[in-house]
Amino acid sequence: MRLAVYSTSRIVEEFLHFNANMPEWQPDSIYCRPQSRKKAEGWAEKYGFSAVFTDEAEFLSRREYDAVYIGTANHLHFAAARSALLAGHSVILEKPFTTSAAEARELFRIADENGGMLLEAITVPYMPGFHFLKENIGAIGDVRGVYCNFSARSSRYDDYLSHIWNTTFDPECFGGALNDMGIYNLHLIWGLLGRPISAEYRPSLGYNGVDTAGLALLDYGSYTAAAFAAKDSQSENGCMIQGTDGCLVLHGNINSLEGELYAVVRGQRTEGPKTDRQRMACEFAEFARILSEKDAVAEAAARKRTMQVMEMLDELHGHTRVISQS
Repeated sequence: MRLAVYSTSRIVEEFLHFNANMPEWQPDSIYCRPQSRKKAEGWAEKYGFSAVFTDEAEFLSRREYDAVYIGTANHLHFAAARSALLAGHSVILEKPFTTSAAEARELFRIADENGGMLLEAITVPYMPGFHFLKENIGAIGDVRGVYCNFSARSSRYDDYLSHIWNTTFDPECFGGALNDMGIYNLHLIWGLLGRPISAEYRPSLGYNGVDTAGLALLDYGSYTAAAFAAKDSQSENGCMIQGTDGCLVLHGNINSLEGELYAVVRGQRTEGPKTDRQRMACEFAEFARILSEKDAVAEAAARKRTMQVMEMLDELHGHTRVISQS
């Protein structure tokens, strides 16, 4: 599959670094801002792009692509995806998908009208560990509590504290802990438990109003799922889902579901799977299959997941109770 890349961001670079182990995809062309051209040309030589573009219209006018992978800053996702879809391309769009459910809905409408497929690059539902949890969630009985933590002190946090601007900690750019780290928690919880009755977000805010950390509380009626995410501090990451007959446990990062993963059902422990594939390889392998087979059923399932998580994200942003502010 021929892949066009939109952006020279860090997440795109991570993808390209591991692309040699993704036989499903061949980098074709890359688009970047004029000031990033030298960087893109270095990538072209290193990763095998045949062309570098700084003109978006020219980049999107090429018909050779099987998909356009968009990894821009969060607040630019909608505009970039809209342009690619209107040009007739299928799009793989980085998380968080858009800044609102309304934007996501509009992109899916445009995709349908222009004959393209649209997929969110979110690792969680494509990991072997997720399928293990999905297969075992019914065995632990009635769920009584959920806690997830996905935290990592950002390499850009010191710059933020020094008032050096970056999109990661700019609320106007849809930065912050919930949109960056917390979105993985939301995809995991929704994928296993469905949509909550209601949701509330309790953030710790930095000096410019961005959430450097925060706790999402998802009400499921008979229990609450608590999902913590942080970009200002480090922790042992993981997840615990407790039920009347057992529990599901992860000691590891939510975005890869790797580490110590197991289910305990009535005293019997079952270990989770291991994979030798990098986390992005799992999702991009499935994207290649969906696109090559034009699997409308799988795309519809991915679309439903994206829309419901975006609606949850909307509700969390709309129901926020600040717990601290620096």
